[in-house]
Amino acid sequence: MVPEPPQGDASRATAGAVVVLALWAGLVTGYGELAEFGVRVLQGIYPERSRDAVWMVPTFYATLFLVVGLIFIPVARLARLSWQTVAGFFAGLGTLLVLLLFPWLHWLASIVLAVGVGASIARLSPDWMLAVKRFVHRTLPWLGLSVGVLALTTFGWHAFREHRLMASRPPAERGAPNVLLLILDTVRAANMSLFGFARRTTPELEHFAEGGTTFERAFSAASWTTPSHASMFTGQWPINLNVTWRDPLGSRWPTLAEVLRAHGYATAGFVANEVYAGWGSGLMRGFERYDDYPLSLWSAVKGTAVFQVIYPHVRNVVGPRLGGLPLLWRLKLPVTSRHRSGDRINRAFLDWLDETRPSPFFAFLNFMDAHGPYTTSESFRNRYREPGMRGLSEADWKRVRRHPVSHAEAWPMQAFYDGSIAYLDSQLGELFRELDRRDLLENTLIIVTADHGEEFAEHGLIHHGNSLYRLSVHVPLVIRFSGHVPAGRRITAPVSLRNLAATVLKLVNVDRSLLPGRSLTRFWSGGDATPDTIVNGIVKVDNQPAWFPASQGNLNSVAFDGWRYIRNEGTGAEELFDFEHDVLERWNLVGSTKADSLLPRYRAALAALNEPASKPRLARR
Repeated sequence: MVPEPPQGDASRATAGAVVVLALWAGLVTGYGELAEFGVRVLQGIYPERSRDAVWMVPTFYATLFLVVGLIFIPVARLARLSWQTVAGFFAGLGTLLVLLLFPWLHWLASIVLAVGVGASIARLSPDWMLAVKRFVHRTLPWLGLSVGVLALTTFGWHAFREHRLMASRPPAERGAPNVLLLILDTVRAANMSLFGFARRTTPELEHFAEGGTTFERAFSAASWTTPSHASMFTGQWPINLNVTWRDPLGSRWPTLAEVLRAHGYATAGFVANEVYAGWGSGLMRGFERYDDYPLSLWSAVKGTAVFQVIYPHVRNVVGPRLGGLPLLWRLKLPVTSRHRSGDRINRAFLDWLDETRPSPFFAFLNFMDAHGPYTTSESFRNRYREPGMRGLSEADWKRVRRHPVSHAEAWPMQAFYDGSIAYLDSQLGELFRELDRRDLLENTLIIVTADHGEEFAEHGLIHHGNSLYRLSVHVPLVIRFSGHVPAGRRITAPVSLRNLAATVLKLVNVDRSLLPGRSLTRFWSGGDATPDTIVNGIVKVDNQPAWFPASQGNLNSVAFDGWRYIRNEGTGAEELFDFEHDVLERWNLVGSTKADSLLPRYRAALAALNEPASKPRLARR
């Protein structure tokens, strides 16, 4: 227990008193920020935090406040500050940090409220001061103990959940093949040499594709991560899934991981996109091991006010005005998110293989190296950098999202993007060689694809998730399975990634009625090889520039019979493009004589897709 100070010493801010106050205020601030985290979880909103945040965030703030307290000790001694004053300082600081997490509250209002709280504590009467001081001393050990209990509980729950799922897994059929799904986050087909791009960005994938089938016109169901992954996992269109920027995938529809696990597959996911493919996204359902947020202090605390609000402001606003604040300016902590690199995702997966030796397995790997702001290793990031082309800062990235972008502004970004794709390709090559070394290539169905593409000013837009234009949904797709999938074949018919789940079940000989969709094996098995109807959809985006198409309403599109129709449900705006010849979608044909005859048919097709889906079929034995 922390010893209580003698009565006569009650008003002095001794070194010990400052340390106790700092630790107590830090732990309380950490729990205060976790309350905001808990509210998000209860509301079903993406939590954007590691599950280990429940103990790491209080630990981080206790450490941070302790450092502040140690710096404050000589100030308190020289200025003869009272205990109330020091307590008021820490109370105000903790209040401010918690309030800064609420974007709807102006920062000036947060400061005023924090100063008010601190001033109220600093003006405590002697009787109240003694009571508060006793409370701080008596509760500090319990606060510290609670952090330890939460840490042990978190570790124990992870281990218990995985062990329980493994123990309840039924036996698999003898000789069942493995399934490996590799999703390259934010990689568009147009920038891959596999599809004719001038820069040699994908030599490893080209070599790999020689042993399988390449789909030249594959399309994701959405232009951002969660609904696209959810569609691949469930075989449902995004319109049925109700996945939004706030709402993760619900439990209504069975997933591919659940179906395969019910048939004896060991299941594991290894995710670099922690927020929109992590545990809070709903995509981990059916996976025995789900490795999303690494066990690191950074992964747990990057959602705190210190790193979301204060550090970016100091680095991007205060730093340049004060000569760069060399230490902070050179400390290149990311303002957006630090994702695990491709080599670390590979290593986590291979370690799992070597540790558990699962047979058969279904593994899902999500690589995020080609996601903006394209901060992969320097050697690859600068591979296509031209003379005089400077690197991108976070300020650059935010600036080009505030207004329509020209080709000149987008060209440097595209060069860094291409380098990031080249890095990803190199990591795919390393992974394939490691699988071959373990004699796993022959009996493993391997699918390489992407969740969505990227735009580089083709319509004045940068990034993804803000429109449904073709380059944001046209993605790579290569399927390889020795003896089951033709080698060296290229399919030109349009196909949808919505059909991946049905394709997997067909190739591993599992009942296809468990998940909807049309298996892509029909293109080489003599079945009905008609092209897919391409359907895409995203929900309205909040808190983004008003000129983004998705900021004005839900977007839906449908493509078949040579035309592609896009509708903004918020404004009623319509676009019609020649699907076969206008691949950049430069010419909206709405208003032309041709469009007048086509639009009723495509409006009806989109309306039919928006009708409620039938009840889900539970993927259970």
